[in-house]
This record gives sequence, structure tokens and C-alpha cells, in this order.
Amino acid sequence: MSKSFEDFRSEANKVLKPLGAELSGVLFNFSEEVFVSAAHGTDMDSLAEVLGKAREKMVDGKLLLGLDGSGGRLIAAVSFKKDASVAPKDISGLLSFLVRNILLEEERDRDGLTGFLKKEAFRNRMLEIALAVKNSPTDTSRERKGKSPSLSFFHLDLDHFKEINDTLGHRFGDEVLRSFARKVRVFFSQTGQAEVLMSRLGGEEFGVLVPYHSAADALTLGEKLCEFIRTSKIPTPEEIERYRSANPEFKTGLLPKVTASIGVATADSAVILRVPPEALAGELDQLYERADVATYVAKKLGRDRIIAFERILAEGGTVLDYDERTGITTIDLGSDAGVDVGDVFRVYDNRKFTGREPIIQPGSQNKVIGYFPRVVLGELEIILCQPQVSFALRRSADFFIPSQGFLLEWVTPSERGKRTLADRRSRDRRRDRFISPRSLFESKLRESQASEKFTLVLFYLDNLSIIREQRGSSAVKELYKDMAAELERLTVPGDVVSSISSEFLGFLPSSLEAKGVADKIGEMKSAFSAREKVTFSAVVYDASKDKLDRTRSLDIAKKGAEIARFKGVDQVLFIDPQALLTKLFFYHEHGESDKVVQEFQELSSLGLSDDKALLCYAESLSYLGRREEAFDAARDYLEKNPKNLEALEVTASTAFELGRFGEAARAYETLSESKKSALSPWQWRDFAIALLYLGEPDKALKNLERALEGDPTDASAIYHKGEVLFAQGQKDKARQEFMRAFELGYRELSPQAAKLLGEG
Repeated sequence: MSKSFEDFRSEANKVLKPLGAELSGVLFNFSEEVFVSAAHGTDMDSLAEVLGKAREKMVDGKLLLGLDGSGGRLIAAVSFKKDASVAPKDISGLLSFLVRNILLEEERDRDGLTGFLKKEAFRNRMLEIALAVKNSPTDTSRERKGKSPSLSFFHLDLDHFKEINDTLGHRFGDEVLRSFARKVRVFFSQTGQAEVLMSRLGGEEFGVLVPYHSAADALTLGEKLCEFIRTSKIPTPEEIERYRSANPEFKTGLLPKVTASIGVATADSAVILRVPPEALAGELDQLYERADVATYVAKKLGRDRIIAFERILAEGGTVLDYDERTGITTIDLGSDAGVDVGDVFRVYDNRKFTGREPIIQPGSQNKVIGYFPRVVLGELEIILCQPQVSFALRRSADFFIPSQGFLLEWVTPSERGKRTLADRRSRDRRRDRFISPRSLFESKLRESQASEKFTLVLFYLDNLSIIREQRGSSAVKELYKDMAAELERLTVPGDVVSSISSEFLGFLPSSLEAKGVADKIGEMKSAFSAREKVTFSAVVYDASKDKLDRTRSLDIAKKGAEIARFKGVDQVLFIDPQALLTKLFFYHEHGESDKVVQEFQELSSLGLSDDKALLCYAESLSYLGRREEAFDAARDYLEKNPKNLEALEVTASTAFELGRFGEAARAYETLSESKKSALSPWQWRDFAIALLYLGEPDKALKNLERALEGDPTDASAIYHKGEVLFAQGQKDKARQEFMRAFELGYRELSPQAAKLLGEG
């Protein structure tokens, strides 16, 4: 049950009780998750079934009201006393206003894809739960009896999710996230966890807060969760069938196995009960960060596992863990200050490694007969440093197993052995007669960038992760070699083919223009796919295209590959500015504001954007609450398109929220003229308040009356109308407006309004 619904019922009843009515229950169904808050004896599930899809109905003396939002349906039930001073039909408008507000608030706080809380709302609710646990440590209810007054935070990160998006498309990736969220919800429901708080933190990361679990209990629960995810079908066959029906073009038969890396951290009773309430927020931030670190360790150790942060702390001082599959050793160096990637540590097989620990003769009075030897097993080389832990690999030909408890000693640079020939060979790029050195490719690219026209092509294998899983990494290398050989067969002297990375093969034709390149790609595709039974995609950068920065051609081509993956498999994408904006417009259409901002910033760094993208960026910033940036972006857009309605709306609303009332009033004035006075009630209200601050009460009053024509229950508009009337000396009318606003829940009263109400 969401705490906000308890608060909502309490606030609503302050308004309804003087009228002889009471909000007896609320039910909210959002993305398959149901939240209920109801008085004793009120069965909201039954009432919701009776109401069905209707908007309003009287049932057993209760007024039922159902409102649909963009992603959910909220149903409220109001009961009436016999001596109620208002008829049910007369309270419908007021109830609609109250319910609409809580519906918008819940939809604002919840992720539309999964129904889980968004990150900011989740962090706020975390604090509410922490305070509830703190204030009820002696609760003896059956559900909590014997439970620790503590909080455990689980950080879940889907493994290899980027590859799912890249190979199967973002729409299917969204289906995976929906299915994963359903499974997580089912798990915590089946295990009987009460008051669990769930969130989509962003992308493929999720958070779950579970109260009343010790660190050991939380780890046990997390192990069960990890196993549950591993053995579940995500998505389920039914979900896949529905997806195929809705997306007939989806033909992929082999689907990847979905697993998750989980980190868990626990704030125990000592923290919850002893830390003052004002310091709890800081403790929760630390809890969040510790779980994030634990997830990071879980991923580095091979994924599909859970790591508890408490384990990282408890096993400090030496080797923490060794993963046989990856060869990665997790180590605790006490402090990572001054430790760099490439540093070397000797590994000793016991804790008495100094050479000064004495061996005592058995049966003697502490007679020293020698010293424990310094037994060196081998060396570890640091590959990654983290604030809490670091990660290392064995050097050269060492084959020891670094077990927990083995101690480490830093090796000075002068003592470090030289790398063997095998080491150097393993790090060198394997050259093939079909592949030119990377240095030659880069040199040729620099020459090309100085010319008026040139073409750059990047090739990459489709479904790379699935191929690697089925055939192995060595097969992937062979496929790229075969692709290079196929390309070499079609090249002429002066063309350069080179491996750009483990992912891309680059091609710089010496003379062909884009059309000729397209013909070559077509020949390659038919021959390669027929022989190897796999497909590849190609991205073509044509320097003759306008608005493409030739000095960033390789980075732009890689961005083009990202867009091609977004579109699907077996692609040939000719890069142009509009093609590169595909993802941004998709995210904007689906309301993923954070991704719009990220995409716009990536494109801007490559010198790519247009007016429409800038407007999408401004709107997304405004939705994310980044008002200063949104205002600047909208203003930049208005310099080129001064009458654009969307940009004017962003400018007006953000300027108002920033307290720039002059700019807000000018924007609303232009918007009003452009829309022929067809502003929304809230826009008329904000326009009026801006004018009021600018000392124009007469204009403000007209706009407030327009706002109240559209929404008679806008408490803020009613209150500010009272302020105008008070300024005009009409105290009685002002008092009436202040009272109406107060009854509707408006509490931001000025001293003069509070005084006037007190006098009344």
C-alpha cells in the first residue's frame, strides 16, 4: 500500500467531513500493480468490479468515481452521513478534482513501462519507510515478530541488456524489462514480504527496499531472488506470443537467457534506531551507494550472482574472491589511494608472510627455532581500482588459485619482472593478410578528411552476443576475418580494410563514391550470409553530405552503427543528420525524457542537431525538472521560431517556476495571442500570478476569472483571486475566496490572508 494514498485520504477527508461525506477507499491499478487504501469494512476490489469501466456510479449509498490516466486507473469511494449537507451528485466535481490530482501525482512518480516508482520518488519513499521502521521498533505483530528493525536495499542490474537492445531491438528490450519487473513483483509477493518498495532506477537497473531483514536474512532472500530470476522464463511464452502478434516483423527464434547481477546492503538496527531522524537521509544515500558497489563486484565476478556489501567489508585485508570462469580476483587493499591500474602485488599463501614471524619449538618455553618462510605463490596485476575493492588478473604463466585470506604485498616498479614473449603476443593485435594495420587506416582516414569527398564504411556482425554464446569467441574472430577476406576480394589497390575494434571492421575505399560502395556491400551480403549463415550490417559515411563534421567521421559512423542496431538487423544505413536523430525522436514520442536528454547531448558533441531535436530536448528538460536548462534551450529555439507554441509553453512555464515573472508574462502573452486566448486553466492561472507579481492586479483578475471558468476548483487560482480582491479593498469577498481555497487544501497563506481568516 502506497503511503501517499493514506495521506491523500486524510487530506481529502478534511474537505469532505464538514460536508457530511468521507473518502472511504481508494484503489489504483497501474501497469498491473494494484495499490489500495481503505477504511475498515470497505472492499475496494468488489466495488471496482461493480464500477467496471464506468466513470461514476452509486452503489449501496456510496459514490464510486473512476478516472483513467495515461497508464493507470484510479477508483475512489465516498460514503455519506444521513445528515450530509451535500447531495452525492453535487460533490462529484470536487471529488473529480481531488482524485485527478492524486492520479497525476502517482503517474508522475511511476515508471510507465513497469509500474515501479521512479528514482526520485523512490528515494523519498525510502526515507518515509526508514522513519516508520525507526518509530515502530517494538512492533509485535505476527508479520514482524522477531524481525530486525533494519532496512535492506537490493540493487538489480540485468546482465547483457545492451546486447538484447542492440540485437533484438529496443521494443523487445522494453518487453524484457516489463516481464522482468513482473517476475520481481511476483517473487516478493510469493515470499510474503510486506511493505516492499520497488523502483526502476533507470535503464535496466532496479531497486528494492525490504524492511525488517538482517544482513544475513537479506543475503538469503537475495540468493533466492537470483535463483528465481535465473530459472524463470523472461519473457514468458505467452508474453512472447503477444509480442509477436503485435510485431509481425519480429522473426527471431533464439532468445537470450535473462539473468541479473544483484548487490545488497543493509542498514541494521544500530543505524536505524540510533541515528537521529534528520541524519537518516544521509544513511540511506550510503546504503544505496554500497549496494551499487556490491552490484559492480557481482558483475566483475561473472554476473548472475548476488554479492553483499557486508561480505566485502568483513573479508577485508586480502583476497576476497576468485572467479574461475573469468580469472578475475577481487581484492581489498585497505585503501586504494595511490594504487593504479598496472600495479603488481605478490600473493602469499598464509598470513605470516613477513619473514619475521617466529616458529616456537613445541614443548619449549617460547624457544625460537626459526621463522615462517615467505612463500610466494605468484603475482596479480591490477586491472581496475574501485573505492571499496579492486580487481586483478594473474600475471604471465602463474597458475595458482588466489584463495580467500591470501595476503598481498605491493611490488615496486624496479622489482617487477619483464613481460614474457607470450604476454606481449597475447596483447598484440593478431594480424591477418586481409587486414591492414590500424595505424595505416588512421593515416588514410586523416588524408581523406582533408579531401573534398571520401567515404567511410563500418561493418559489424548482427546478433553478436548470440553468435558468441553459440559458437564461442574464437568463431567470432574467424567470422570477422572471413568478412575482411570477402571485402578484400572486392577491393582495388589503394583501398584500406582494418579492424577498428573487436566490434567493427573499417573500410576506406580509395575512389568509389557511396553508390559504388552500396553495390559492393550488396555483393558481400549475399555471398557472406549464404556461406556463414549469419548476417552483418554496414554503415556508410559520405563526406559530401551537408552538416556532417568530416573531422569526426569515425565517431559519427559509430553513432550511425548504434542507430542501425536500433532499427534492426541486416541493415545498410547511409548516414544523414535525420537518420542519426531517429532514437531521439523515438524516445521523445514514448516519453523517455532522460534518454532524450542523453541522446541530444551525445549528438551535440558530434555537431549534430536540428530545431525539432532542440525543442524535444527543451521539453524533456522541463519534464525532468531541469528548469534553467529547459528555459535556455527553449529560448534558443524561439530565436529561430518565435511563434512556436511548444517552445512558448516551455519558456512560459519554466520562467514562471524560476520566478522570472516578466519573461513568463511575455511568453504567456505571445502564447495567448497565437492560440487566440485558448490557454489551459492552469496557464491562465500562472499568467495571472506572474502579472500579480509585476503589479498589474486588474489584468491578473481577468486571467484568474478565465482560469476559474475552466476549473472552478483550482485552489491556487481561488486564493490569488482573494489576494487581488484584498488589494482592491474588498475584504469580505477576499475572505470568502481565502476560505474556499483553504477548504480545498491550499495552505500557502500570506500573513494578511491568515489574519483575515482569523478575524472571520
